[in-house]
Amino acid sequence: MIAWALTVLAAASLVAAWWTPGSIECAALGWTSAALFVAALQQPGKRARRAFVAGLITYTGGFYWLYGTISDFGGFPTVAALAIFALYAAGSAVQFLIWNFAWERLPLFVSRLGLRTALAWLVARHFWIRIFPWDFGHTQIGFVPLAQLADLLGVTGITFLMMWVAECFVARRSVSLAARAAAAAALVAALGYGAWAEEAIPALKGTSLQVALIQGNVSLQRKHDVSFFTVNREQYLKTSAMVAEKDALIVWPESTITDFIPAGLANAYQAPSLPFLNNGSAFLVGGLTYRSRKEYFNSSILIRPDGTLDTPYNKMILMPFGEYTPLASWLPWLEEINSTAGQFTAGSAPAVLSFPLSSGAVVRLSPLICYEDVVPEIGREATRAGAELLINQTNDAWFGNSVAPYQHHMIASFRAIENRRYLLRSTNTGLTAIVDPLGRTAASLLPFTEGVLPMQVELLNYRSPFTDYPVAVAWLLLAAACVVAAVLPSRRGTA
Repeated sequence: MIAWALTVLAAASLVAAWWTPGSIECAALGWTSAALFVAALQQPGKRARRAFVAGLITYTGGFYWLYGTISDFGGFPTVAALAIFALYAAGSAVQFLIWNFAWERLPLFVSRLGLRTALAWLVARHFWIRIFPWDFGHTQIGFVPLAQLADLLGVTGITFLMMWVAECFVARRSVSLAARAAAAAALVAALGYGAWAEEAIPALKGTSLQVALIQGNVSLQRKHDVSFFTVNREQYLKTSAMVAEKDALIVWPESTITDFIPAGLANAYQAPSLPFLNNGSAFLVGGLTYRSRKEYFNSSILIRPDGTLDTPYNKMILMPFGEYTPLASWLPWLEEINSTAGQFTAGSAPAVLSFPLSSGAVVRLSPLICYEDVVPEIGREATRAGAELLINQTNDAWFGNSVAPYQHHMIASFRAIENRRYLLRSTNTGLTAIVDPLGRTAASLLPFTEGVLPMQVELLNYRSPFTDYPVAVAWLLLAAACVVAAVLPSRRGTA
């Protein structure tokens, strides 16, 4: 009974953390959940069953909004949407089964080091499909000093530290004194590094840029009603004209321009639907482009101050059931069930777009469309390619009035820390916000309101260890080593 109580409490704490994203309560609940999972794993009896139930609670409770997204974004009827969501929850819960499997089979000496829970989670994290790539470490965005560890070791490193510390002190009887001392020292060192970063990173200087993020709050019905296409664009343009000025960058959300535009255009004059005020301001707008009758893209289009266009960036990670139908090439009848889905082509690589300021300085930015800001590798590659500013353009209206936009924002905020860049998040209905290089939300607009978010940001060229070195590959290799250790015959820890 104690084992089941600990398991349910651990999962419930994790769900509660994801219901309060970005807050100090979320950070505290993240630690609480890690400690309770360590305690639950220490309890013998039906571990696999308890792990699966914990996964079901986590995915059903923490990400309940996915049902609405499947229904509204994918256009599925209620029964089909419920079935897909149930399949998602059950399939995702297998991650917790893998966690338990690895935990039970890792060698005994791992327990003496206090690393059993952390290493087992590393295996589960890397060797199972995750549609929504969350981690325990994401909960620490509200605890600024600890969150700074992400520019060294990524979010995975924060999770690893949380579970190491939790195991060393929850399961202290099976952990050596040296390991407990090492974990405590690592936590103190991480907090010390965070305190240093809070002083050093804001002191970094670069070219200043005035930005204005436009949140139009256009409803889903109006956004996709052809009779409103021109009205929607004029609404955004009118709002932009009130804040446009020389050397300013104005950002519109994902797919604000719903007319399809040829991908090879050289000038905004060639496409009347594109914004251009000829007053020295630049625009980054979300739009739809095409290269041929078979190649359609969800794109980010940069209109420079002189009206010339950079090569559009094409979204790389398409949303299943909304921008394409998975397995439709093998099972054509899926397209009939999901008739509202688009058939877009995915982009091939991150892009760095640029435009000059009147001072002669050049602004180098990289767009991240929709959920691409939750994928560390895309922001990292863009920064390595020279981006001094990361800009997310998204339409989170599909989530409705739920916690999902805040969860999205919490995960995305780590891209700013990892790469030490400002992250601008321009959304249709919210959460429109500006994140500073410490991962703090410097300014934001209320969801489901129309407004403008102006701010002056710094274009930084600082290169963090996370940006320059293959940190993610190192974690993957360590996870692979743990898989080998788990399957090779050896003395196992089953306590």
